[in-house]
Amino acid sequence: MSTHLDLSGLGRIRERLRRVANPDATKLMVSWEKIIDDDNRRGILDGLNKDGVPMPPVTYRPRPTGPLKATRVQKNNPKKGARRGHFAGFGPAVSGLHNNLTSAEYRRLGGPPLAPRGAFSRVITNLKFRSGRVSAMVWQAIGYWDQVVSTKGVPFLQAHFDGARAGKRRRVKLPRRDLRGVRPGGLEKARRALRAWALDLIRRSG
Repeated sequence: MSTHLDLSGLGRIRERLRRVANPDATKLMVSWEKIIDDDNRRGILDGLNKDGVPMPPVTYRPRPTGPLKATRVQKNNPKKGARRGHFAGFGPAVSGLHNNLTSAEYRRLGGPPLAPRGAFSRVITNLKFRSGRVSAMVWQAIGYWDQVVSTKGVPFLQAHFDGARAGKRRRVKLPRRDLRGVRPGGLEKARRALRAWALDLIRRSG
C-alpha cells in the first residue's frame, strides 16, 4: 500500500507559530507608554497616588490669597496652546534654576499635591519613557521622572514618595505621596490593550 502526504502547508504553519512564539510587541509598547502618560497626568491632577487613593492634601498653599494659576513663565516655558510644558534643562531658565519656583511663587499656586503648576508641573512634564524587549518572551514599558531636581540639582521626588524626613536637620516629616505605579484604571486599560494586540497578532498570523 502506498500513500501520498501533502506537506506543502507546513511552511505556513511554521511561520504562523514563529510569529506567535516570538512576537514583535513594539506597537503594544507604544500603547502602554501612552496609557502610562495619561494615567500619570490624570491621576496627579485628581490628587491620586499610585493606588488611586487621594493623597494627603496640601495645607500650606495657596497663600495669602488664591488659588492662583501658574503664569506662562512659570509653566516650564510652554508654547502657546501647548498641552503641557517642557523641561528647560540645567542652568538659569526663565522659570527658575532647574525649573524651580521661588518660595513665594510656590506658596501662591493652587495645584494638587506635588503639582503646584497643575498640568505644567514637573511630575507631569518630566515623565519620560523606556520600552522594549527584555528577553525572548518579555517586553516592558517603563515611565520615569527625569531631572526633577532642586535648585542645587538634587532629586527630591523619592523623599515625597517614601514620606521621608526633609530639611537641613531632618525635622520635617513629609506626607507619603507615592506616584510610582499605574493606577487601577490604567492597569485595566493596559490589559485591554494587551488583549487587543494578542488577538490582532493571532489574526494576522493566519
